[in-house]
Amino acid sequence: MAGMDPLSEATTRAAEMVGPAVVQIVHGSGRGGMGSGVVWDGDGHVLTNAHVVRGADAVEVASPDGSRQTGLVVGADGVYDLAVVRLTGARRPPQATFGDSDELRPGQAVLALGNPYGLSWTVTFGVVSALERVLSTPEGGELDGMVQTDAAINPGNSGGPLALLDGSVIGITTAMLAGGQGLGFAIPANTAVAVASELRDHGRASHPWMGILAQAEALPPVWKDLMDLPADRGVLITEVAPGGPAARAGLTRFDLIVAVNGRTVGTPGAVRRSLGAVGGVARLRVLRGGEPLEVAMPVQERPRSRR
Repeated sequence: MAGMDPLSEATTRAAEMVGPAVVQIVHGSGRGGMGSGVVWDGDGHVLTNAHVVRGADAVEVASPDGSRQTGLVVGADGVYDLAVVRLTGARRPPQATFGDSDELRPGQAVLALGNPYGLSWTVTFGVVSALERVLSTPEGGELDGMVQTDAAINPGNSGGPLALLDGSVIGITTAMLAGGQGLGFAIPANTAVAVASELRDHGRASHPWMGILAQAEALPPVWKDLMDLPADRGVLITEVAPGGPAARAGLTRFDLIVAVNGRTVGTPGAVRRSLGAVGGVARLRVLRGGEPLEVAMPVQERPRSRR
């Protein structure tokens, strides 16, 4: 690209790669305003936020080429704030490429693409500011494991992609803090794809549950060295629900979880995301009083009363 500096060349190229897969979503009756989405697979399924399609069975979807078609809401999940919409028209935008959000590092350059305030196909630039953020939702729940970015995210961006400069989508933008300057957030791509797959295939998403309250905790250096632990943080159990999966597996208060299914964990959100599918068995590595334990715990669906 003649006359461009290297950064401009990289951002322009990334925008051109991702942009054709970004759509604008409007409630069929005009309710709820506008949002964004990104074409996720070759069958015309669009990934967006649940709050963008709330209350709708069908929405209007506009593509970058100016065409419009009806999208049917296949499934939506308020816990993760994710939804899947299936395009019904013959013309389908190209699908985006999704990357591995577990490989993200603070400082990486990113683009947010979407339709802020109805301004179609807008691109903003920033960096990954932080990882593993926890946000409260208007419904009283929490979104954990969030990617924080300073790329401008405004009303109407919701449901659009957050992408790296190689053109891979590594998050679905979902929220900004009112009054927060330069604070935007995205659901990690790995979480989004896992939930979207369930919504597409089953119309609903499962919610693995342990029945604990927990907090991130630094590991005493002597434990890390003596036991050859892979990280310097774990997740400390502060409360165990009677009769829950953790209690039945023998986990107790003050147990320190350091790995789940072979994956190192340092936050409660990382524990939840590592549990695997409901109905399976999660294998936890735990420290109890400085002694390592291996615990097998059946993964249970979160009770409806706890959502």
